[in-house]
Amino acid sequence: MTLESRLSGQLDSHLRLLQKPIDRLVLAFSGGLDSCVLLHLLSLCPSNFKILIWHVNHGLLANAADMEGFCQGIANQYNFEFMVSHLHLNSKESNLEAKARNARYAVFEKTLNKKECLLTAHHADDQVETFLLNSLRGSGNAGLRGIASYKSEGNFRMLRPLLNVGRAELVQYADQIKLKWFEDPSNQSDRFDRNYLRNQVIPLIRLRWSGYLDSIRTVCDIQVETQQLLNELAQNDFEQCRIVIHSGSTNLNQTKLVSLSRARQKNLLRFWLQDQGYNSLPRRKLKELIRQINGNAGSNPVIHASDYDIRVYQKQLYLVRHIVQLELLPRYDFNESKQIEILDIDLTICRDQVFNRFKQEDTNQSVSIRFRTGKHSVVSTRHRLKRLFEKHHIPPWLRPQTPQIYIDDELVGLWLEV
Repeated sequence: MTLESRLSGQLDSHLRLLQKPIDRLVLAFSGGLDSCVLLHLLSLCPSNFKILIWHVNHGLLANAADMEGFCQGIANQYNFEFMVSHLHLNSKESNLEAKARNARYAVFEKTLNKKECLLTAHHADDQVETFLLNSLRGSGNAGLRGIASYKSEGNFRMLRPLLNVGRAELVQYADQIKLKWFEDPSNQSDRFDRNYLRNQVIPLIRLRWSGYLDSIRTVCDIQVETQQLLNELAQNDFEQCRIVIHSGSTNLNQTKLVSLSRARQKNLLRFWLQDQGYNSLPRRKLKELIRQINGNAGSNPVIHASDYDIRVYQKQLYLVRHIVQLELLPRYDFNESKQIEILDIDLTICRDQVFNRFKQEDTNQSVSIRFRTGKHSVVSTRHRLKRLFEKHHIPPWLRPQTPQIYIDDELVGLWLEV
């Protein structure tokens, strides 16, 4: 088998994974060796897909305009549609590699739709670099899977057809067909972790272990299978521990959760966070959460994450987005108005709704909506209010914004969704 037929076969086998409604392939095109090889293979591939070449100019290099012009010229040679996006990143920021990648994929996700599939030219050497980087950062099993060859990313699909091909083969192929590409000068800078591995570490590994590409690919494949088993176990545990609440969110039953082994607790908590659309907890905070829910660390344990909290109330684990302190008045009186609107909590109540809800006759009594604001709490009703909160399972962090209904200054109940 020739190198061209092998690489074309790799592309063809991946494109067969795509089904309707996908009708356009979008190649993320840097102008480098790998993306130029993939572009050439696409030009040879007899498919019914429309093709768009998309270059992202990060604005970080002095010759960024030259790279953009090169990419435009290559797309013109193949007679493919070309598009460019300009980012304006700060080259002095820390963790620039990750920020550039996140910015690039944010553009992709914002623009692409379900009829398009993004192709990237990641290859086997990229997989090795990613595996080593994740290992050195202390990533868990999910990180050690490396780069996926096919995945969903937001609203679109992503395909990496060259992931099993080493860079040496891409160089050989490019030399055979006299292919030109743009060498990014930043690839020589060891300032970036990935470049340091590529330029300094991996050459030493190659000298000692010639089969390292296949070995690390095998490890990544094993981690993919292991993660699938962990997900299946977590799904079973999730079904046993889940509690769907009225808002549509899912809580976890603390008693059932702590009956599992610590390893399964961690696995289930990671699964729960992902299922609910949240980022995973750092290892240290996950360990602290496990300690709290298995011990006696106060009546209402809480773990703070970057954009959410995990809270415990009445033996249930809640996922709570960071609470914004609302500017609510201690009371809102109907007076002459037949309706009260409180925009901060998206609440509109009519006077007749109050009497219908609490089955009372309207004889021109005073009616008010009140909130528990601490210093304005009414001592005479404090115990009754606490019992109402507990009866309706209102967790402490929601109580300050839970409307209380008073008729003639007497607490008649809470205004809850029905």
